[in-house]
Amino acid sequence: MLFIDDEDAVVRLATLNLTRLGYRVTGCTEPAAALREFHRDPDAFDAVVTDLSMPGMSGFDCARELLATRPELPILMTSGYIRPEDEVQAREIGIRSVCNKPDALNELGNILAQILATGTPASAAVKNPATETAS
Repeated sequence: MLFIDDEDAVVRLATLNLTRLGYRVTGCTEPAAALREFHRDPDAFDAVVTDLSMPGMSGFDCARELLATRPELPILMTSGYIRPEDEVQAREIGIRSVCNKPDALNELGNILAQILATGTPASAAVKNPATETAS
């Protein structure tokens, strides 16, 4: 798995937690470095988790490049704030799930297990309480 976030502490925490769950994780704080790592061996990664807002390259741009090489690659996008238009753009690009960053860090293992097992998370591609309405 490839984990991309511009915050070093987030990368370290997520890498540690995902490794404890049994994932083999490559963590990167720069999208360009993550892409270089990915292009060395694209089949080495079962999934990618990327932040939406990063300096130099957005998570959307990073996902586009990853999916150009491996269109079936499961990608989960996280952000501290997700707008409805971000969710739409993510679906159009082919990103499998969009999740608020605090939720993602707490639930990342579960979301990834669902994506890898079924192709989509139980939330049908979006897990964003900010845009969900109460039933």
